[in-house]
Amino acid sequence: MRRFKNKRVHLIGICGVSMAPLAEALRDKYGAIITGSDWSIDGHKAENVHGADYVIRTSAAGEDNPEVIEARRLRLPLMERAEVWGLITREYGNTICVAGTHGKSTTTAMLAQIFIEAGRDPSVMVGATFPLINGNHRMGKSEDFIAEADEYANSFRFFKPDIALILNIEYDHPDCYPTFEAYKSVFEAFADSAGFVIRNYDTANIKDVTLKVPGAHNRLNAAAAAAAAEHCGIRKVDIKRALEQFTGVKRRFEYKGELNGAAFYDDYAHHPGELSATLTMAKTLPYKRVIAAFQPHTYTRTKALLGDFAVALKLADKAILMEIYAAREDNVYGISSRDLAALIPEAEFCETLPEVKARLSELARPGDLVMTIGAGDITKVWDL
Repeated sequence: MRRFKNKRVHLIGICGVSMAPLAEALRDKYGAIITGSDWSIDGHKAENVHGADYVIRTSAAGEDNPEVIEARRLRLPLMERAEVWGLITREYGNTICVAGTHGKSTTTAMLAQIFIEAGRDPSVMVGATFPLINGNHRMGKSEDFIAEADEYANSFRFFKPDIALILNIEYDHPDCYPTFEAYKSVFEAFADSAGFVIRNYDTANIKDVTLKVPGAHNRLNAAAAAAAAEHCGIRKVDIKRALEQFTGVKRRFEYKGELNGAAFYDDYAHHPGELSATLTMAKTLPYKRVIAAFQPHTYTRTKALLGDFAVALKLADKAILMEIYAAREDNVYGISSRDLAALIPEAEFCETLPEVKARLSELARPGDLVMTIGAGDITKVWDL
């Protein structure tokens, strides 16, 4: 990675959840001079890449991106985000990568907590804010690197982990993978690239651990993390202590406060499997009603999994549907959250954030659990 030492590196999509920490890592570890752009702040312009020695792009920046086009015209070295993270991790003697449709961020953070509490001083890259490390990455001094590995656009193909955790595989990202078989095949290739693979670990192996984060899905996450940590020589007593101290990452059933006597939570779930796990867990808690305000994420996912989303949302006592968050897509399907609301008894459609907040305020009463759910901007309800 000496190639980046004191070089000017431009990041397309620098505000992304793993792009921002990559910028910091390149700056702090190699002395790179960082520039960047993001569509959410200043947009993308061809001239932004002028003067760069290297250009790194988020997976959401396609070939039609003006900065990508200009980088190719100038014949600048153009790399993907995951490619650079993969190169960084190969400088470490023990790389652990966490993959799966669901639970990646939580499990990565659990592993980080275990390794930190055990004094292993790991480097960490996780796709969510983790309070223990005051962000979503840290650069340690040991040979351990714990990284979340994303399957979107087969990004994790750049990782060659010593240990790979595959938590689960449920069809997702239909914009990249036309069939479940195509989706599953990239996980198979990822597993083949690893030195040791842990998958679908049995929760019986943590039967004496009391977690602060609720739900059967989190016990599965903890079991996988415990298995990887034990394989790396960490004592069971240290694993148990760390897991029992783990309080979660941001936007994973995160408590936000109270309104009208109701408890309000925020969650990142944006796939039917995640939504089902979260709502199933919520229904086990001692609340009178579970009210879920959900914002679907991307038109392709909503169209492909519409029926599964409806089944999951029926677990709530009341569902509020906000309009689909477009992310990187155009609505070529003419689909709307109204189509999803029509499949759920007594569901309501609220198009804007102020409408969602107003309706939740009207519905909430003492003893209720009220949740905003989705990977888009529905979390900003709490900022209004």
